Amino acid sequence: MEGDKNNLHDLLCHHGYGEDHEPHIAENLAETSKEVRRRIRALKKLQMESIKVESKFYEKVHLLEKEFQSLFNEINNQRAAVVTGEYEPAENECDVPLIHGASEDLLKKLDKDAPIEGVPSKGIPGFWYHVLNNVAQISDMIHEQDAPILKHLHDTTVDVHTEPNIAPTEDDIFDYEGPMVVSMKGCQIDWKENMNVTKKVRGDSFFNFFDPIAETLKDLDEATAETLRNDFEIGQLIRDQVISHAVLFFTGEAADDFDDFTADEDEDLEEGSDMENGED
Repeated sequence: MEGDKNNLHDLLCHHGYGEDHEPHIAENLAETSKEVRRRIRALKKLQMESIKVESKFYEKVHLLEKEFQSLFNEINNQRAAVVTGEYEPAENECDVPLIHGASEDLLKKLDKDAPIEGVPSKGIPGFWYHVLNNVAQISDMIHEQDAPILKHLHDTTVDVHTEPNIAPTEDDIFDYEGPMVVSMKGCQIDWKENMNVTKKVRGDSFFNFFDPIAETLKDLDEATAETLRNDFEIGQLIRDQVISHAVLFFTGEAADDFDDFTADEDEDLEEGSDMENGED
């Protein structure tokens, strides 16, 4: 994404993320002898070599992303044509189960219980509304006044402007965690007259997510900075998971997998906390 000197990285540092301070030192390190510490320094040097290899790996990933993006775009354009009703798929394009991994009995029940359509519809009505509403982290952002608008959403895309991966320097090599987004931009929504759901009195709305952010990010207070960090995470989620797996969120399959993943993470964190507290 586009970067400038007032980027997200500067903002996070300004609010306590990555700022200069004495590093945390594990208690066990204090108990090691000078000879052991000498060997630890050797491991640190090996770690530095590993990070340099990781940086080269991400350079290749960057080139692959650029190479394959046009293929993803082509598939997503075909998806949009089906969703909007511009294209009606042939039978041989529909020869997969409605829900993968479902039993034969469940699939038959779903088919039997499908409502009989009155007035024929085009495409897949409310596709993107249901996709977004089936993502737990996003559904909380969607309010009653947002639903009618999202149900008319035809497509969702993300424009990503990337630059080659910047190799870590000796000074910050252990802070390197691969590519990161250094800035993001909101956008102005051109609402039709009397249709803006975020005004007349500013209220909660999914569309607040798209508000342009401040020109000088360092001047933001902590609450606004926290909101920006949350928006950044939601943007990453939409880009990396939702857009690329939209139909699976629509059917609920991806939502289940995502919930299982986050639940496992929460359990791991709880177990780690119990171990720190000395619980068996």
